[in-house]
Amino acid sequence: MGPPMSTVPLACFTPSLMPEELLERVCVAREPVLKTLEKRVKKLGHTPSPNHTLLVGPHGVGKTHVISLAYHRCTRLIASQNDPSVRIARLPEAPWTITSYGRFLAAILDRVSPAATRNTDESTLEAQLRDALRTYGPIVVFAENIDHIFVALGEDGQQKLRSFLQTETRILIIGSAARLDRSLSESASPFFGFFDTIRLAPFSPEDAREVLTSLARESDNSQLAEYVSTPDAMAKIHTITHLTGGSPRVWAILGCALNTADFDDLSTLLLTRIDAFTPYYQEQLAHLSPLQRLVIAELVAANHPLPVKDLAERVGSEQRSVAKAVSDLSERGWTKPVSTVFTDLLDQRRSYYDLADPLTRLTLQLKDPTSSSLPLAISFLARWFGATHADNASTLDFLGQVEDALSTASSGDAEPVMALPSAVREAIELKACELAGMSLVRADLLEKALGGVSSLRQGTAAEWLARAERLDQDLQSPQSRLTLVRWLATLGHFDEAEAALGTITSAKEAQEGARALSDAHQARD
Repeated sequence: MGPPMSTVPLACFTPSLMPEELLERVCVAREPVLKTLEKRVKKLGHTPSPNHTLLVGPHGVGKTHVISLAYHRCTRLIASQNDPSVRIARLPEAPWTITSYGRFLAAILDRVSPAATRNTDESTLEAQLRDALRTYGPIVVFAENIDHIFVALGEDGQQKLRSFLQTETRILIIGSAARLDRSLSESASPFFGFFDTIRLAPFSPEDAREVLTSLARESDNSQLAEYVSTPDAMAKIHTITHLTGGSPRVWAILGCALNTADFDDLSTLLLTRIDAFTPYYQEQLAHLSPLQRLVIAELVAANHPLPVKDLAERVGSEQRSVAKAVSDLSERGWTKPVSTVFTDLLDQRRSYYDLADPLTRLTLQLKDPTSSSLPLAISFLARWFGATHADNASTLDFLGQVEDALSTASSGDAEPVMALPSAVREAIELKACELAGMSLVRADLLEKALGGVSSLRQGTAAEWLARAERLDQDLQSPQSRLTLVRWLATLGHFDEAEAALGTITSAKEAQEGARALSDAHQARD
């Protein structure tokens, strides 16, 4: 166990409540974006066309954190330049009261000239805002969830707002949106192509380690700060990042009260901490139709991509209705067509769909305590990314299932691979890109399985040896022959291992095979 920790005052779901100093200390990977926003604020009033900017990214990617820091930095920038002519209007993060174009204008005015008497007439409000621009100078508007605001404005309100912004070049909007919906992406919409869009990328494993280190320091937890720098911790961080899609909010929640011992059992860690996302997803699911909810539920239960035909059979509805539901869900950011390196090996008449956000799948899976697929996937991924992981028989059986699926794919049938848990298949595809070939992935998998030989079920040693022989027959390379030598030696087939070793033509692989054989002999003695 790590040392007692003080609680980090981190508002994981409302970063705008956090003090500027803390926001700065735990800011990771967003400095280039913040510098860009600062430059655009500096140019306001000195350029004929301000760069209206939209930060785009899914729930929990850190949009509010960036907006909050940009707001604080711009406030300080204006103060340091002794330029009271620039004002800032930060609108509510949850803009539920902005239900019309007039209310949008009024919300800005309330923040730059609060003493003025408001009129609900849009023309009057426009005149008041133009007068405020002449009186006070340029205005920077921070508007989060601007996609929700645009829905409330409607097309007529959007058109009026665009016309206003095109004639008033001393106002700059810095907004955020979860996705580019129709009001932003369709060519006929008023705001199509209007914003300079900056997509906030999810955290990489390296980003996650950096923010965990920062949070550990905030909590005065030197043990955790030291542990996260180790290769074993990095492998587990990589596992969590892969499962959650790299959501910064996940790491904020995990890092607020984390100890090194928590990394020993990733399943329990995720089960206890990711539950914080449940209310959000339950609320979002409530906005879907019954058929759409069924589609989501079946994709969660399947844990892998499904074609529309299979989804229709699972939900017991007509294929046309399910196709429409899937299309609507894709537009709303719930699902996506799957892009895979195995496309050429699949039936080209079938398009596969999966959940767009890995965190959606994980959160909803964790609500099913009877599911055994998630612990297996976590165990697989931890070993896949290099963690020193205690294997058990179930883990080794699953590794065998994965290798069998990849072998079948090498013969031209990728359906068994597509039936693997999505997180596992995607990790395999990432490794295939790194190693420049699926055959090398299979070899790597067999090498990783060697570390768990002691956990093999009775009778399965022969199955694993057959897999090593099959791989060597498929590849016929020094590396595949070395893998076979290692399996033969580890399982005690020394004569066969000697014979296989003698056929390796590469000096490097031959040397490694001789070492493996010697180590196996010593282990038996």
